[in-house]
Amino acid sequence: MANSNLGIRRIHSIEISVFDVEPWLSYWTRGFGFQHIATSSGDAIETSGSRRHLLRCRDLGIVLQEKIHGGSPVARFLAKHPEGISRVNFLVSDAAEAEERLLECHATPTDFVTSNTIARGQWRQVGIATPLGDVEFCFVEHTDEADGLMPGMEQTAAFDPDRDPIGLKGIDHLTANMRTLMPVIAFFEHVMGFKRYWDVQFHTNDIRPGIGSGLKSIVMWDEESGIKMANNEPLRPRFNESQVQVNVDDNGGPGIQHMSLEVVDIAKAAEHLAGSGIEFLPTPKAYYESLPNRLQASGIGDLEPPVSDLQRLGLLVDGNKDGHVLQAFCKDQSKTFGRRNAGPLYIELIQRCGGRGFGEGNFRALFEAAESGNR
Repeated sequence: MANSNLGIRRIHSIEISVFDVEPWLSYWTRGFGFQHIATSSGDAIETSGSRRHLLRCRDLGIVLQEKIHGGSPVARFLAKHPEGISRVNFLVSDAAEAEERLLECHATPTDFVTSNTIARGQWRQVGIATPLGDVEFCFVEHTDEADGLMPGMEQTAAFDPDRDPIGLKGIDHLTANMRTLMPVIAFFEHVMGFKRYWDVQFHTNDIRPGIGSGLKSIVMWDEESGIKMANNEPLRPRFNESQVQVNVDDNGGPGIQHMSLEVVDIAKAAEHLAGSGIEFLPTPKAYYESLPNRLQASGIGDLEPPVSDLQRLGLLVDGNKDGHVLQAFCKDQSKTFGRRNAGPLYIELIQRCGGRGFGEGNFRALFEAAESGNR
């Protein structure tokens, strides 16, 4: 069902601007099983100043784009930021109607509605600026999605809709970091029409006095499409030393910190990723030693997979008697690719077993792991 305001149906694709596309192509295709199905045509490269590669798994597209000359939007983004997400494309029922509603809500468009004829049908889109630094949101109308192609691209390989080694259900949420939260929340409320879904705040100063750090997080969502956007700000004391602020610094300003992929079976997905060379953020041994007591205290019953498998695979669990979530966090790209300008973006896997939350206990565990130097 579409959102009554903007007609949002789902996230269509995520665009990542990169200096060096080859390791990213390998990361997504070999690691996550996305298929490289299209690349920019010659005319589109000349016009845009960038080369774009379309990867797809199920209904989700990943666009990796590299600059060809300095006048391109990719070059502009990379002049100020490391590699990372520069645009989120939302599939909408009608791009013109979405634009009309966005203007009524005082959005800042970056261009007029553009229309392109592609192999199967019409493609219309309109983009807006956001308070997430140089990240843009784009609202896309695609009259025939069967081939999954995008304007200015030539198909390089047939798409197999059944090829999905990680059991991908889609994007569970995107998470952004910023120094101050409320302008972003106001944007999602008043421009995007999202509502508050979940919030949490904590500080590790209670167990690491003088060196701990904390965050406040508010998740906004579109209740019709189910799209969720998590947003974090640092907390005092040690505001500027918070991991949220460190991420903002590493990113050259606010932006999207991670993308969470929902999967059917996280143990199988993690096995595939580990076998493909994808490394996860290490979790302290103490996390698993205390986990049985924490599960009992929170009312979580029988757990699959068992704690021994969770520890072997580096999986985290959090929730209560009403449901829980299983999570795994890949190492960020600067560590994965071994270069700082690859950026602090990382990928999360999540399996929801009736849990609506985002793992408050796991947030703390990750903060404590990072602050202990266990990264």
